[in-house]
Amino acid sequence: MKLYFETSTGHLHKQGEELCGDKVEIVKREDKTYLVLADGLGSGVKANILASLTSKIVATMLTQGAELEDVLETIASTLPVCSERHLAYSTFTCLELGVTGQAYLVEYDTPACIVIRDGQKLDIEHTERELSGKIIREYRFNIQEDDYFVMMSDGVTHAGVGGLYGFGWGRTRVGEFIQQRFNDTKMTAARLASYVINECSQLYHQRPGDDTTVVVAKVTARMDLNIFTGPPT
Repeated sequence: MKLYFETSTGHLHKQGEELCGDKVEIVKREDKTYLVLADGLGSGVKANILASLTSKIVATMLTQGAELEDVLETIASTLPVCSERHLAYSTFTCLELGVTGQAYLVEYDTPACIVIRDGQKLDIEHTERELSGKIIREYRFNIQEDDYFVMMSDGVTHAGVGGLYGFGWGRTRVGEFIQQRFNDTKMTAARLASYVINECSQLYHQRPGDDTTVVVAKVTARMDLNIFTGPPT
């Protein structure tokens, strides 16, 4: 049985900025779906440019079968350097989902993806290695129908910093929040993304201190839809 992947995203711009410094790229192929979330250094226009370039490079190169080392080298040599911080930096998460049930996840200096199965957070084994001075986490695992994947920028984990949560919402609390509201395997990816991003807005008191993005993917069975159309009688 081939699987289908329902996807949804949610964004909050940093207070006072017109553009979001996070960027999401979703590429759907016949056999695989790729989801890339990039978080550019800083905020506003500069961060948006960094994140846009990073998400496009990662999505294009990985879908063409490039090695991760080549992807990072290309990003480092392509991104414009910030005149203030003298850095060309963007973090990213990339999730590759195969219709036959295999998944590959790579995280470059970002909050770890949360995987939900049967309403519970699933811990997946991963390997770590250092590239360009940053820790890369890689996961290879099997997926099944009704699995959910929640990717996030650090604006999600930082929500509530200095307020309700002194050091921010944190990935552990985000996972607990999702589990508390997860009472139906028929929940759509859009609804789950809405739950998370709305809670972030509440924790920021509607004044986000950072660009905040969540990406949700749900694994479902592929369904055929037949449509009959014609002129009215």
